[in-house]
Amino acid sequence: MKKIVNKLISIERETSEIKGEYDLFAFFLRDDSFRWDILVAAKWISSDKDDALGYISEKVQNALDTDEIIQISRIVILDDPNLELPDFLQNLHIRHGATEIKDEEFLGQHIKRGYIITGNSNQAA
Repeated sequence: MKKIVNKLISIERETSEIKGEYDLFAFFLRDDSFRWDILVAAKWISSDKDDALGYISEKVQNALDTDEIIQISRIVILDDPNLELPDFLQNLHIRHGATEIKDEEFLGQHIKRGYIITGNSNQAA
């Protein structure tokens, strides 16, 4: 898993330099799933969600090999400006890293395991 996380850190770093900073870039394994979700939130995504999803998806497909890609379920765009971040993110200020979380709740979903690559509660989605 560390190999995929490192590739996602590179994707997050590269895309944030080109498009703008993320408020959240995370990699979560939901309790009811065997495949991982990539969660993203950023001001630049809100202007054209379809374009942003295509852009991020292309970056992921180009960086990961087939065995890694099949471990990913979806890319989730969080674009609700009133989104309340869970307590575990409230004081988080990480950029281009990989803070691991386990057994947390996020937007009504139980997260078995996850990595926050970028999270900035001051710029909440």
